[in-house]
Amino acid sequence: MIGSLRDYLKRRLVPSTVIATSRRRGPARWRMRCRQWLGQPLRVELYFAFDDPYAAIAVPGLARLCSARAVDLRVYPLLQRGIADDPAAGVRALHALQDATRLSRRGDHTGLLRCEPVTADAVAFLAHWCEALAMPADRLRFASAALEALWCDGRSGLQREAFAQLHRQLTGQLPASGDAQGAALARNAQRLRQRGHWESPAACLAGEWFFAHERLAQIAQRLDQYRVGAPA
Repeated sequence: MIGSLRDYLKRRLVPSTVIATSRRRGPARWRMRCRQWLGQPLRVELYFAFDDPYAAIAVPGLARLCSARAVDLRVYPLLQRGIADDPAAGVRALHALQDATRLSRRGDHTGLLRCEPVTADAVAFLAHWCEALAMPADRLRFASAALEALWCDGRSGLQREAFAQLHRQLTGQLPASGDAQGAALARNAQRLRQRGHWESPAACLAGEWFFAHERLAQIAQRLDQYRVGAPA
């Protein structure tokens, strides 16, 4: 009985509490207005995990959306996400892949081609390589391309060398060696939770949170409401 109650709290009450907290966004909107008055681009933060199929929709999609506007899009790769010790993690992973495949077939997208979930450990090297990139633009390019290669091109294995070649093509440098970015990745997860969210792919715009894979149109509407136009 106690175990069942604990599982219920993890699955139901924790996400609801986090969402309610995230709606208190007055100070964030004030900071956004200050940036606009100072002539600085509006910042959008996107937290994502490479093992999340939804990220293959959210990161490239948000990158395309923001490239047409004066927006400073910052991506934060994650190794830890979701609810700790989630008893339904395996089921959620299968459902996410099925749902992401369905969503990705809308419009002109060819759809996700990977047939099985990917573990966080199996793609941890991608998170380390992404986090190690100092320039936000390089980080965004690599994240978008690596997610599409991982989930959308039918690759059966992970083929680390293929991703290393992709990294070199996009950034002109070799990927970072080892797992030196562990502390920085842990800070990304901590920052996400401190700001009021817990899952991937989560986009924050002026204190308002969106699950970016299914809310790209709403994010575009918000940017239009804030009068964010094309880059100069």
